[in-house]
Amino acid sequence: MNDTSSDGGFGGADDAIFVREMDYVPPWREANEVAEELNAAMAALGVDVRMVRAVAHVGAHGEPRVWLRLEGARLVARRLRGAAAMRAARVVEFQRMADEREGELQDGAA
Repeated sequence: MNDTSSDGGFGGADDAIFVREMDYVPPWREANEVAEELNAAMAALGVDVRMVRAVAHVGAHGEPRVWLRLEGARLVARRLRGAAAMRAARVVEFQRMADEREGELQDGAA
């Protein structure tokens, strides 16, 4: 059973009911801070934040949440995989250069 709406709305019946006494502002502020941090990180990865944007939200029981549309999450996942692959390639290249340098030093000591 799918408890989310097609546009990423509430996760179930409980999320559609808000508690009158609940102060939703502090958790929203916390979620907004994290969303802005995520948006800045995505921009640093080269993600067009006009197309992909993390958005602050608060659950019915006051839990801070950050929403990201599925297609945006997929794009971010691709960028993260690409960044990880680039980092791995740099590590391999660094290790190759270190091994090469070590060989040169050993040849000079012989």
